[in-house]
Amino acid sequence: MTLVYLSSGRLSIYRYTKMTGEGCLLVIVLDVHPQLAEQHTFVHSYFNAVISFANIHLAFNRMNRVAIVAANHLETRFLYPQTTGEKVDRQKDGRLEYLNHVDESIEEELKQMLSRDHNARQTESLLSGAICRGLLYIKRLESEEAISRRINARLLVIKYSSDTGSQYLNYINTYLSAQKIGAAVDVCVIGSDCGLLQQGADISGGYYYCLQEISELLQTLIMMYQPDIATRKKLNAPPPESVDYRAACFCHHTLVDMGNVCSNCLSVYCRAVPLCSTCDVIFQTDRPLMKALKKKK
Repeated sequence: MTLVYLSSGRLSIYRYTKMTGEGCLLVIVLDVHPQLAEQHTFVHSYFNAVISFANIHLAFNRMNRVAIVAANHLETRFLYPQTTGEKVDRQKDGRLEYLNHVDESIEEELKQMLSRDHNARQTESLLSGAICRGLLYIKRLESEEAISRRINARLLVIKYSSDTGSQYLNYINTYLSAQKIGAAVDVCVIGSDCGLLQQGADISGGYYYCLQEISELLQTLIMMYQPDIATRKKLNAPPPESVDYRAACFCHHTLVDMGNVCSNCLSVYCRAVPLCSTCDVIFQTDRPLMKALKKKK
C-alpha cells in the first residue's frame, strides 16, 4: 500500500491491492476543549491529522465505516454521521465524493462547537459521555444488521486537555461495557499521561500511547492505530508501560495510593468521613478502640 500526502497533510493518492473483507467500524472520540481555540497552529495540525486519518480508514477498505464524536466541557456531539439526512454532492477536483462529504460534515460541526461562548474553561471534557455514545452507536448498528451478530468495531480516544478524575465512575462503567461487547478502546494522549484512560485501554484490550508533539500525531495514528487488533500482535510496537490503577477518591476526585473504602458500596475516600456520600451509610468513627483484656491467671 502506498500513501502520498499533500503539504497540508490531507490525503491525495492511494494505491491499495485488497478491498475485500468484513470491514471495521472505527468510532473516534475527539477532545474539543475550549483551550484548543486559543492555539491556532495547534488547531490546524490537530484537526488535519484526525480528518486525514478518518479518510485513510475509509479508503483502506470499502467496507470500513467511521463515526466521530466530539466532546467539550458542556456537551458531546456527533461530527459524523450527522443526524440529518446526508446528501453527497458531485466533486470536481478529483477527490472521492464520499471523503469530501465526510470532511465537510466534520468541519461544519466543529465550527459550531468552537464558536460557542464558553465560560467555564477550567473543567475537563466529557470524554466518558462521548465514549458511552460511541458504544451505544455500535450496539445500534448491531441491532440494525439483518443477521444479529457482533460487528468488528473499536474506539479511538484522542485527548489533549488535563484530567481531574471527577468522571472516575463513568470511565470505569464505560470500560466494563466496552469489554463486555468486545470493542477495544485505543487511547492517544497528547502531552501528559492520563491514568484513567490508560486503565480503559488495558481493561478493554486496546493500546495506549502518549506523544509529546502535535506534529507526530498523524504518523502515530497511521502506524499504531490503523492496524486492527489481530494485526498489531505481529507488529513491533513499543512495549506497553505499567498501568496506573490508582482509584480516584469520591470527595476530592484525586488519585490516591491509600484511602478508606466504604464496606457497603466500595466508594473510596482519601480520609475518614462520618457519612458515605454514595450510599448514606454512617460510619462509627467516633467509637473509642477497645483494648484487649488480659486474662487472669
